[in-house]
Amino acid sequence: TREFDKDEIYPYRIEGLGKNLIPTATDFDVIDQFVKVTDEESAHTAREIATTEGLFVGYTSGAAMQAIKQLNEEDYFKPTDNIVVIFPDHGSRYMSKVYSDKWMSDQGFFDSQNEEAAQSIQYVK
Repeated sequence: TREFDKDEIYPYRIEGLGKNLIPTATDFDVIDQFVKVTDEESAHTAREIATTEGLFVGYTSGAAMQAIKQLNEEDYFKPTDNIVVIFPDHGSRYMSKVYSDKWMSDQGFFDSQNEEAAQSIQYVK
């Protein structure tokens, strides 16, 4: 689309995403699409990756994978597509946040719906 609604860009809890960080070198002409993900989904996805894949990824990596999951749910990909996701951060920076049950609870990220979702592992097919 190469266009975005500036009102849709606002601060997130995730450091490095949204209004918190838009590098001046960003060339919006080469961006085909934006995918909006929530802080909550991103946090749960980071934890899911750590649990299911053994990769200790950070919050931003959870957001990247959550975007792929959402696109997959919208049938954006063809069965022959090869999908590459770059995980830009490591989980060690998020021990007191994403990987802290207390922090997750304080953010309201633990509720019965999320606990049920955490029990059913979803894979991109």
